[in-house]
Amino acid sequence: MSNLSREKLFSNFILSFSFLLIVIYLVYLQYLWQTFYDADGYYHIAVTNFLKNFGPHYKFHWNQFSVFKDFFSDNDFLFHILIIPFLYFSDNMILAGKYAVIFYNVLFILAYTFILRKYLPNFLVSCFLFLPLLSSFFSLHFLLLRGVILAHILMILAIYFMLNKKWIKLFVLSTIYPISHLSFIIVIIFAIICEILRYLIKKEFFLRNIYVAIIGTLLGCLIHPNFPNNFVNFHLNVILVTFHIIINSGLISLAELFSSSGKFIFLNNFAVFFTLNVIIWMMFLGRTKAGFSTYVWWTCASIYLIFSFFCDRFWYTSNVLFFIFTASYLNDWIGKREWRDVLPGINKIFFTYSVIIILFLPHSINALARSMNIYTRLNTHYENVACWMRRCIPEGETVYHAYATDSSYFICLNPKNSYLVSCDPVYMFYRYPMEFRIYEDLRKGNINNPHRVLREVFKVNYGYTRNDNALYGQIKRDASYFKILYEDEIGIVFEILKNVKG
Repeated sequence: MSNLSREKLFSNFILSFSFLLIVIYLVYLQYLWQTFYDADGYYHIAVTNFLKNFGPHYKFHWNQFSVFKDFFSDNDFLFHILIIPFLYFSDNMILAGKYAVIFYNVLFILAYTFILRKYLPNFLVSCFLFLPLLSSFFSLHFLLLRGVILAHILMILAIYFMLNKKWIKLFVLSTIYPISHLSFIIVIIFAIICEILRYLIKKEFFLRNIYVAIIGTLLGCLIHPNFPNNFVNFHLNVILVTFHIIINSGLISLAELFSSSGKFIFLNNFAVFFTLNVIIWMMFLGRTKAGFSTYVWWTCASIYLIFSFFCDRFWYTSNVLFFIFTASYLNDWIGKREWRDVLPGINKIFFTYSVIIILFLPHSINALARSMNIYTRLNTHYENVACWMRRCIPEGETVYHAYATDSSYFICLNPKNSYLVSCDPVYMFYRYPMEFRIYEDLRKGNINNPHRVLREVFKVNYGYTRNDNALYGQIKRDASYFKILYEDEIGIVFEILKNVKG
């Protein structure tokens, strides 16, 4: 066997070993606890189960004060379709959902590896596989059962197909993206960016990329099984939510939709900032001219990097695009030289890089562990509440809950009852603005007679609330109108009494 063959065999082994090591690490993290690591996982596995049992068309009666009641759209339809087989693996839906997370993790790593190998030798690809996992932002989101992971697979493949004028594959991805995730419009935006940069750098303009992305996206929207309701949900999630975040209206309360402090962002995405510093020095010292692909990846990454400073959720995407950009730039730096010729320089960079990254690794691991502990404690509580409701609350009752995300757990584990709203308060605000204002005032303790509002406005006999809002205190103090049915250190389930004593 020649030296070249041995090198190739060894590099393939290193890449395969790295891939396997990452999968084992993700499986280990996924099964550290029996719960999901956020509320969305419960919603997604519940909707997947409904899709399996009822098909794509059914009334979403689980939301009585939401757009979903009359205009339900499965925003992650393809994502849920691919999860259905895992429901046959286990009667425990949460366990089945964890199988699905691992499945999507592997799909993403395969797509990420596929693109990295277009720019780097296998040894460097192995190193790049670990970089996103150094971010606690990325790592936590990577453990969640959310449609965004399928969206990321489609996104990075779409950009690669644009770069290489593979318009048929781009058309296929553009068509299936709208039935997979609400971020589908980004394919058109990236196609326009790609062709503008192609014209500026290469004096070419491949118009077909743009009109293929547009036609494919429109077709995907039209063939969505919940058309035209999918347009309503696009308006609510992409336009209305963004607007309320920009004006800081207070309607959107999810922490991940706002930005953390600069220190927290830096420490939890240190690999991104340090890599950027390395690239700047390489550009300054090496005078390497970036190629067309590098400019495209950088521009796409920059959009998400800018968004990330206003909304933590985008760091998940930023990490991925940024490291592919880095791989593309290293490919430009190597140029026509054999990578063996530049190996001494790479070794110096890699050694320095590894030492500094390792120094910051404990912080990322600790930040991830803290987040996971918080979620598992809270989600264990919700699971216990939902299971108690399933046993003790009469079927068909609508149950009040103080936060929109509460119902994700309950719909999953107690589907025999209905609730008010799920996923995001914007679904209630858009359809029932008056009831939404009352709903918010209830939680804040601004209603003097909450029992009357709960019965007359929301028409409920039962409710749930955590101990972190004013309504909880009102209920605890008013035994004449409320009866506590279930209580633990986090929240209560209560009944609104019909007959008032005294």
